[in-house]
Amino acid sequence: MTITTTPLIAETAALETVTFDMYRNIHKGIRHGLFSVTFAAGQVDPHDGDAVRTVGERWTDLVSVLVAHAEHEDEFVQPVIERFAPEYAAEIAEAHPRLEAQMAELEVLADRAATACSDQVRMLTHRFYLGLASFTAAYLEHCEFEEFEVMVLLSQHLTFDELLAIDNAIVASIPPDMMAKSAALMLPAMNVDDQAELYAGARAGAPPEVFAGMVALAESVLEPVRYQALCGRLDI
Repeated sequence: MTITTTPLIAETAALETVTFDMYRNIHKGIRHGLFSVTFAAGQVDPHDGDAVRTVGERWTDLVSVLVAHAEHEDEFVQPVIERFAPEYAAEIAEAHPRLEAQMAELEVLADRAATACSDQVRMLTHRFYLGLASFTAAYLEHCEFEEFEVMVLLSQHLTFDELLAIDNAIVASIPPDMMAKSAALMLPAMNVDDQAELYAGARAGAPPEVFAGMVALAESVLEPVRYQALCGRLDI
């Protein structure tokens, strides 16, 4: 029997043409959040109601980030995609509400697991875990489409400065509490090159007190050795 293989899209996608990747950092954070909460749901004691409830609350917290991220894309990125690739825009317009409906269903399932009677709690907790795993798989496919297809497309039509301007507009629209929540997910998932690039840009464009707050946040969410590596890159 002959086995044929298809090259990994990560190998073949024209990523070298991407001058500024608007998706990279937030998608790293989202993956970190999805993997973490799915892992927590799989290992939680189903008979510990408080622990199951805590996992559900973590999911609700993550949902707020996912919904905000989709809203930012819809407002700032989708109109640009519609100009250059209406078929891509149509796929995103279908995916966002479909994924959000699944998020809402999982929130209901989490509530049911946290309040279930003793003879149902194990099965409901397991259903919640499997639902999270399935949602994670679906969301990763959506991320793949945006990273390998949409980002490459945008880079073919927009300059670095134009892409950066869209990203800056998104960042400027994010309330401080959501920015802190998103950064707490992103920073641990980013490598030191990603982190240093993000912080160098913030130091150049943000007020000193905002930059100081970002440094304090990094210290609170990174392991000491990773925080020191970032400080070393930034010479602070």
